[in-house]
Amino acid sequence: MNGSIYERELVNILSGNEKTIEKIGKNMDPLSRDTLYTLMEKPFYVARAAGSFGADLVALRDDFSLVIEVKSSERDQLTFSEASGNKQDQALKLHNKCILSGLFITYAYRLKNFKGDFWRFFSIESNYKYTGKMRGLYEILPKQDITKSGNFILRWSNGLPLIKFIEYINS
Repeated sequence: MNGSIYERELVNILSGNEKTIEKIGKNMDPLSRDTLYTLMEKPFYVARAAGSFGADLVALRDDFSLVIEVKSSERDQLTFSEASGNKQDQALKLHNKCILSGLFITYAYRLKNFKGDFWRFFSIESNYKYTGKMRGLYEILPKQDITKSGNFILRWSNGLPLIKFIEYINS
């Protein structure tokens, strides 16, 4: 499956698509399922922007404005040095664009062939001083690790699970 399938999956989750949420919720414990179902009551407006060198998704709800880059892999870590360093350059460009708007890039990392809560969320370390609920979200999002050669790396197991992400935005 290519990455656009997972972009659409995340769009459907954040948009409160009942069919997608019910399908994903089947593999979760009852408390997590109830948390996931809250997105049907209070969804995000999500627009796909795939195909450019910008972010994949923009998700808006109340006082949350999220710029999301979607990644998927069968491996439990993604190194940005792959593809001749293009991923690293893209990450830095997105990060800098977001800061100009007072936003941050959110990485949504989908681990393939995992049962349960298979989405994890991250951001990139920044010295920018975010405010309001965005500041709180930025602070709870795990940040990227950095390899010895200075490239970003996301370790799926270190990410913020989708259910914890939803719990925060609902608080």
